Amino acid sequence: MQQPSGGITPLDDVLRISGDTTVDELLASPLLRQEAPAVAQGLALDRQAGLLAGSETAADLLRQDLLCPCRGQGEPCLRDGGSTCPAIREGGPAEVSVLGGRSPASPRCQAVCPLSADLPGILQLLREGSLLEARRTLMKYLPMADTVCQACGRCTGGCVRSAEDAPVAVHRIIHWMGQTISAQPEIFFVPPRGDSRKWIALAHPTLASLAAAYYLRRMGNHVVVFRDKPAADVLAPYGADLAGVMAGPLETYRQNLAHMGVEFTPDSPDAPADRPAFALTLDLQGPGSHDLEDVLDSIRQGREEARRINLDFGLKSFLEPGGDFCTFDRYGLTQPPADWQAADQQVSALREASRCLNCSCLGVAASSACTALYMLETALVTDRRTIRAQDYFAQITPWQTFQPGETPAALEIPMSGDFHSGCLRQGEITLSYAFLLAGGRVQIARLVFGGIAPVPVRLAQGERRLEHREITALDPQTDAAAVLETIRPQLCPTANNTEKPAAMEALLRQCLAGLPRG
Repeated sequence: MQQPSGGITPLDDVLRISGDTTVDELLASPLLRQEAPAVAQGLALDRQAGLLAGSETAADLLRQDLLCPCRGQGEPCLRDGGSTCPAIREGGPAEVSVLGGRSPASPRCQAVCPLSADLPGILQLLREGSLLEARRTLMKYLPMADTVCQACGRCTGGCVRSAEDAPVAVHRIIHWMGQTISAQPEIFFVPPRGDSRKWIALAHPTLASLAAAYYLRRMGNHVVVFRDKPAADVLAPYGADLAGVMAGPLETYRQNLAHMGVEFTPDSPDAPADRPAFALTLDLQGPGSHDLEDVLDSIRQGREEARRINLDFGLKSFLEPGGDFCTFDRYGLTQPPADWQAADQQVSALREASRCLNCSCLGVAASSACTALYMLETALVTDRRTIRAQDYFAQITPWQTFQPGETPAALEIPMSGDFHSGCLRQGEITLSYAFLLAGGRVQIARLVFGGIAPVPVRLAQGERRLEHREITALDPQTDAAAVLETIRPQLCPTANNTEKPAAMEALLRQCLAGLPRG
């Protein structure tokens, strides 16, 4: 059995590195160079780049901040309390992300939305041409968008572009999406495939009940709305102005609920009927102030109550996380506001969505050692729990997720001595790689880039392009280009870092050229 060396202890198939082990001790360890060469090389590259000092420890490695040359230059950036990342508008330095950004906090449009809808994610899907997915994402948060968004408009009021020219008319985009959703119940209000065999009674057709009805029915519950009445009567207590704007869309929404199997009846819940017994009877009345705040609070109440009930019934949540990176349209940013009087509202909505800055940080995770830890699926052991490196490094400031008083105790790095592995660097870009070679073929491939996005990026599709291939059949130039093509559709360069993909391809060529062919 191998012996401990400088704070490194071999345990079965992992190396356990104590959190107080210094970088100099790690670099001097032959055990680390033998069993985790990618980490050893990554540490050396970080030292050369000035990202680490020899006296810093393994615990300090977990606090490596993003490389962000924009930070501290002129107006504050997002992470320092500003409203946007300067690189998005001005192109920024060449070192910034080529895949888009990550938001350090909820963008203002989302923060002021009473229903916390993922508005940046929805606008991004529109810019990418994924109109169907954008609508489905909206449905997770607000299936009655055309009923309320035009009357609310807080997202537009919160847009950071308000201070400079004209805000992105987010509420008009979402209202248009809501109209197209309401017009296609055969797509968006489809009866559920599953059957929970649970019957739920909604005692009154309030806004909270109507919001809850969608989410309850979507999860396969049987929903009956009692004491039914027309939408205009439901909205009458809110006054003529709100009722005039919302009654027509709300009536369409009720019809769409019926299309997906929600039952409406003028009877009361205690009226005799040929139905199974109800598992629950809900009387969702809302705050009762009968103003716009009441409307929004009622919809939120209905959604959250439905979510709680679905989870109690063992049914999955209807809210799901969005995409990986926040992207933008660097050409659309310069466009004037859309003409909403134009006949083609889709053209207006897509043009307006292209004006969104998608407020996010474009700094990059440039640590070569951290990229290697991610690539090797290291376990981060604190004094309270164990965290997967894939989860930890998926955040732009992961150390802020530590609980009060929680401290990193050790890193457990899977031994990779049987792999051909290493770490390459060009400028701020890092490529960590590991190949299991057997029988003259690439059995397993792992490729992770650092320095191209706010978090390490694994090229899973590119790995599959190389696996099970004969080593002698690999051509570094052709296959490096093919691997890069698997990620090219996700690239979102600024005006000043369009050459970054070429540097990524060069590292891939160098990596493939170094594979042993004997």
